[in-house]
Amino acid sequence: MATWTKVKWTQVGQIAELIERPGIGDSGASPETGYRQLREQGDLDTAVRYLAHALPRVEAIAWAAQLLDERSRATKLLATERQTLDRTIRWLEQPTDEYRRAAFDAAGQAPEDSPERLLAYAVFMSGGSISELDLPAVQPQQHVCGQLAAAAVLSAAYRSPAPDAALAAACDLGDSIASEGAKARVRQ
Repeated sequence: MATWTKVKWTQVGQIAELIERPGIGDSGASPETGYRQLREQGDLDTAVRYLAHALPRVEAIAWAAQLLDERSRATKLLATERQTLDRTIRWLEQPTDEYRRAAFDAAGQAPEDSPERLLAYAVFMSGGSISELDLPAVQPQQHVCGQLAAAAVLSAAYRSPAPDAALAAACDLGDSIASEGAKARVRQ
């Protein structure tokens, strides 16, 4: 496990506050310290939420998108889910407002309980106005993107036949991204 160089926070307490989980280790310790504690305790759900808030928004979305894309090979997606995931990936390749809004539009067509829908909403909440184009700009709250990315990862894990293994793989990838950036891959 390498040192986290890509996270946006400097202390455990900052992330613990965002996920409303005080008491994760020493609040002044480095972010990876809190994450390691969660992993040692086997609290993978909280570790996923912690990672999604520790990572910068684009990295959190890239992390979730990679997981969902990999899982889509084992779980057949509905056409609307595939289109929504594809729009998210397109936004990651070229993060324009046009593609951010296209991901949002596609999300509205996917099933309500779809991880792909949650992730596309994370894209929409990643930055830029969330109001209609002809209305004054409204910025999303900073933590909403992380919440939605975490929800997408958790939903995808529990949709799989082996949720614990899926959560462990998600945590491994998130840990790599926190160290190496969005181009990190799961080490098999």
